[in-house]
Amino acid sequence: MLRLENVEVFYGNIRALKGVSFSVREGELVTLIGSNGAGKSTTLNTIVGLLHPRQGAILYEDEPIHRLSPFQMIQRGISLCPEGRRIFGNLTVDDNLRMGAIQRRDPEGVRQDREWVYALFPVLAERLHQLGGTLSGGEQQMLAIGRSLMSRPRLLLMDEPSLGLAPVLVQTIFQTLQQLKAQGTTILLVEQNAHQALEIADRGYILETGRIILGDAAATLRTNKLVVQSYLGG
Repeated sequence: MLRLENVEVFYGNIRALKGVSFSVREGELVTLIGSNGAGKSTTLNTIVGLLHPRQGAILYEDEPIHRLSPFQMIQRGISLCPEGRRIFGNLTVDDNLRMGAIQRRDPEGVRQDREWVYALFPVLAERLHQLGGTLSGGEQQMLAIGRSLMSRPRLLLMDEPSLGLAPVLVQTIFQTLQQLKAQGTTILLVEQNAHQALEIADRGYILETGRIILGDAAATLRTNKLVVQSYLGG
C-alpha cells in the first residue's frame, strides 16, 4: 500500500532522512521506533506532504505521492494524527470532529462516522459541547484520533499517541489501535513506547539518526538483542 524508496529530506543543509526505505502492506499495523531526533516525525510529515523529499520517492498504491499537498493526501485516504494532539482548543468536541471531515461531501456519512467515533470514545460523547482546550490530556488525545478518523482514512499515520498519558489511558489508546486495525484500517505507528508498539504491531522498523537500521516481524524484534538493549530496557 505504502512504499518509501531511498527518501532523503533536508532542513536547510541538515540531512534529516538519509535514504529511508520501508513499506506498509494493506491491513497491517507497522511501527517505526527510534529515539528523540531519529527522524520519526519527519518521516510521517514527509509521507503526508508537510515536507517534500529532495531525493527518493514515496508511492501509495503504486502511485507517486511525494509532490502532493496534505489536502491531496487526505483526498487519497491518508490521515495524520500528529504528535502533541493539536486539536482546536477554542472549538467544541463536536466541531473538532466536524473539522476532520471538512473535505467530505456526504453529510449522512459524516453523521454516521461521528456516531462511530463517539462509540469508540464514549467520554467524548459525554463532552460533546465542551471546548477542546478544557479536556484532559487523555481526552484530547482521543479527540485527536477521532478527528483524524473523520476523513475515513485507509492509511492512518499516528505520531506518539501515548506521549504524556497515564498508563491506564495508554492501554485505552493501544486497544483502540488494535480495534481500528481489526476494522480494516492500515496503520503506521510512530511510538517511543517500544514495548507496547511491538506488542500490537505486525512488523517494525528501527530508525536511527535518519536511517533504517533494522526491519523485521514485531515478534522477532522483541527478542533482537540490539532492540532489547537499546529500546526495551534490556
